Amino acid sequence: MIGKFEELTLLALVRAGPASHAAKVYNALEEGLPKTPQFAALYTALDRLAKKGMVSETKDKDDPRGKRLFTITGAGRVALSEAVRASVALGGYELGLA
Repeated sequence: MIGKFEELTLLALVRAGPASHAAKVYNALEEGLPKTPQFAALYTALDRLAKKGMVSETKDKDDPRGKRLFTITGAGRVALSEAVRASVALGGYELGLA
């Protein structure tokens, strides 16, 4: 099971698309959340998800600084699906809580 912020990070990553810079993922969070988390929290979540195998990370070869690009993996999609299903099963979406 993943935490709520990890769930939100994966949802934002899906919205941002494959091979996305953290800034693009952060923009997806900004657009979807009433209160935006700190940018550093996103990096922490992305690093944690990468260690769990739910996010893959590559370097941007076109960027001289080699910025990191993130993509959700199959394991990440499964974990995200399970988290959303759990919220739905508890009625969070029908109640407008999730």
